[in-house]
Amino acid sequence: MDVVHEGPRLVVRLEPGEEVMGAVEELRNRYRIQNAFMSGIGAVDRAVLGHYDVESQEYTEEVYEGQFEVMNFSGNIGPDKIHAHITLGRDDFSAIGGHCNEARVSGTFELLLVMGDTPLTHRRDEKTGLDVFDL
Repeated sequence: MDVVHEGPRLVVRLEPGEEVMGAVEELRNRYRIQNAFMSGIGAVDRAVLGHYDVESQEYTEEVYEGQFEVMNFSGNIGPDKIHAHITLGRDDFSAIGGHCNEARVSGTFELLLVMGDTPLTHRRDEKTGLDVFDL
């Protein structure tokens, strides 16, 4: 992982074989991130995607393997949670996406993290069952 720290931003490049969510957690710990929003692009060959059904308040996940273009990776980092979504493009130009639980880099993965001052801590929302910002 290569990182450039410039003001409130981290510019990051991950190498083949690195695990995206593990790298984000390492960055949170190394830079003591309490509040950041992130976006990224790249390529992965394995991803574990999740989907939350608000009505049933149940969470499911599925493993995908193959060659995928990362069309979008976005999320936020707080002291208690990393929350990310990912959209993957297949070689037939169809797309899949969901909550990013895991993603393994196959080519490269480029991330931008923008840090702020307000800690993004979470609380459980009883109505939806989701962890939401406690602002």
